[in-house]
Amino acid sequence: MCVFVWQAVDDDQLREHSTTVYQIVHGDPLGNFTVDRSTGVISVRSALDYELMPADCNGTFTLTLMAVDSQRSSLYDLTNVTIHVLVGPAT
Repeated sequence: MCVFVWQAVDDDQLREHSTTVYQIVHGDPLGNFTVDRSTGVISVRSALDYELMPADCNGTFTLTLMAVDSQRSSLYDLTNVTIHVLVGPAT
């Protein structure tokens, strides 16, 4: 399930072989999320259960995401995304 899509803009992306690589660098201690390294689409690996989350999460994950220029790794940017896990209806 896709939860977020983000995209970085690389001024030299029109040049051949210039691409942006995306990754999660912080905030996912249990490995609940994955990011497509080429598109920036963030997905949930499996259903999130509010009751099984670490107590210090308070129902949220704040992921630190990094976009890196594949040709010059010194060119990167970071952003934070907060994902709120809601308690669903009892079944």
